[in-house]
Amino acid sequence: MSLMTRHAPSLFSLERREYRLIYALSFPLFFAVALLSRLLPASLRPLPFERGRFFAVLSDARQTAHSVLPFAFMR
Repeated sequence: MSLMTRHAPSLFSLERREYRLIYALSFPLFFAVALLSRLLPASLRPLPFERGRFFAVLSDARQTAHSVLPFAFMR
């Protein structure tokens, strides 16, 4: 039996919920930039991409979101 009772959500679960919300709101922006980087000529691309990965737009957008969004939670 546990002596600790939890009535309020923990700080970790609140931050996880906030991260998911920010991710859901910003993912379309990252997707649009990844798609735009595929359609523009190589000299105008905002993000470079590797050869042979033309259809990995979702993967690139997901990877960019997961690498950029943690900076919003730094203190």
